[in-house]
Amino acid sequence: MRMGYVYAARSVVMAPPNGAMTDFTASGSRRPMLTLALLFASTLASAGPPAVAVEKVGSCPSGYSTSGDYCAPSGSARYAVVKVGSCPSGYSTSGSYCLASSDSSRHAVARGGSCASGYSSSGAYCLASSSSSSSGPACPSAGAVPKVGSCPSGYSTSGDFCNPGSSARYAVAKVGSCASGYSTSGAYCLANSDSSGHAIPKTGSCPSGYSTSGGYCLSH
Repeated sequence: MRMGYVYAARSVVMAPPNGAMTDFTASGSRRPMLTLALLFASTLASAGPPAVAVEKVGSCPSGYSTSGDYCAPSGSARYAVVKVGSCPSGYSTSGSYCLASSDSSRHAVARGGSCASGYSSSGAYCLASSSSSSSGPACPSAGAVPKVGSCPSGYSTSGDFCNPGSSARYAVAKVGSCASGYSTSGAYCLANSDSSGHAIPKTGSCPSGYSTSGGYCLSH
């Protein structure tokens, strides 16, 4: 999750009071903190999906609180998905949801048929084969989405899902006018850039940090 990245950076990259980002060689000479920078980059690469507001269908998961008709995440919350059966590997039941056990848990999507390429069946879900990182400050990375019509640009049909290519952007099923920063692509609303806000279909009052935009609640 994006805020998790900030925490990871603070726990790894330590600066002296003057703010100089240096370490020392065996001879005592200074050099850039390349090792720590590489470690930080590795942390980013292995991070799981970011926590985002989810539609409220019962008790909110740990780290989330009721906001409008949604469960909104706190700064330390982990990714959650509505519980529809047995939780996938790396997740546990929390309220009416399956909650990621750690920041490195893999992306999970409810399984409605054959899983997409790069995903495998786990519990009642399709689970990504590797962790994914967030692609922007507010918009999650592209992940497999249930196929409800023509796949959006950058995605291809795989099983009963639209599976993203390496350069695909976040997409959400089109339920009305697309949110600001999104455009129609196939049967979906596709983020125009990695900095587009996170959009979720509007089913009632938007959660804190989101506002109505088209047929969606869009993060600020």
